[in-house]
Amino acid sequence: MKTTFDLPESLLRRAKAAAAHQGRPLRDLVAEAIEVKLTTDESAARSEAERDNAWKAFSSRLQKLPDGTYFNPEGIEDESFFETLEMIRAEGRTWQPRDPFAQDTPAAPPAPPRRKRKPA
Repeated sequence: MKTTFDLPESLLRRAKAAAAHQGRPLRDLVAEAIEVKLTTDESAARSEAERDNAWKAFSSRLQKLPDGTYFNPEGIEDESFFETLEMIRAEGRTWQPRDPFAQDTPAAPPAPPRRKRKPA
């Protein structure tokens, strides 16, 4: 399907150069860039929804004390408390924005391995 876009001149020059360097039509490069952007946005929206649900599950177990702090009545024996906390922390470490026009963009570094708690 044909369509028309008004693009900044410098962006168009970079896109044309990247397409020429890769030996493919500009339309293929633009289609791939749009696909990557839409997939990334959808994935980010799912991740945000998962993070929100994890936060709601996490915070629903807490009790707010009069001094404004929060308390987990299930204490440190609540394994799901720590799993949820680790999921929230790990999710914040793994997302890296990606430039679809960049050559050889390195992948996001892997999350560090989870440490096992020693049984009491």
